[in-house]
Amino acid sequence: MRCMGSNISMDVLSTIDLSAFLAFAIISGYTPGPNTISSASMGLTYGYRRTIPYHLGIGSGFFLLMIASALVASAIKTLLPGLIPVLTVLGSLYILYLAVHMVRSSISLASTMPEPLGFGRGMLLQLFNPKALLMGLTIYSTFLVVLPTTIFWRGLSALFLAVLMYGSVTLYTLFGAALLKFLTSKRVGSAINIVLSLALVYTAITLVWPLIRT
Repeated sequence: MRCMGSNISMDVLSTIDLSAFLAFAIISGYTPGPNTISSASMGLTYGYRRTIPYHLGIGSGFFLLMIASALVASAIKTLLPGLIPVLTVLGSLYILYLAVHMVRSSISLASTMPEPLGFGRGMLLQLFNPKALLMGLTIYSTFLVVLPTTIFWRGLSALFLAVLMYGSVTLYTLFGAALLKFLTSKRVGSAINIVLSLALVYTAITLVWPLIRT
């Protein structure tokens, strides 16, 4: 039974371009956005321990958002399968937009917050976080569109992405000041942004390449 379960897992994973998926997920999760910037600001102002409830809220809200994104993508795949190539192209265009935006972007950090944010605020933020929403829809309608539509795989993939996001907000909270100071250096920031943007271009090409070949 263990071998059978292992073979099923390997068969599922072999249908996914893991390098492109991980590149997009890590870049999207660890580059500055509402979750990371607010966590860095809270860490600077109140310290790490007082931000933990906020982090748990972010992780929980992000997990639910990824589940919702998976359900939407599954519904589209079942009811309107002809939209999948369209969503693939739109997803690649969105990733290219991110790449261009990243090259041109600058990173800033709000100085202080009036009070530490809690679990509820962290969860609620995900409903108004366009970066997280677009990330989820892009991932589940492109990279993970071939994922089995079972509770196990939806939950496992959403948990993986939520843990990834939790790791990013923790990193920004613990090292927010030094990390953002490093990133906002013109020379270093430009170099990092160019490398990350090229990685995003790679993921975009990976998405549309099967469509071009056919």
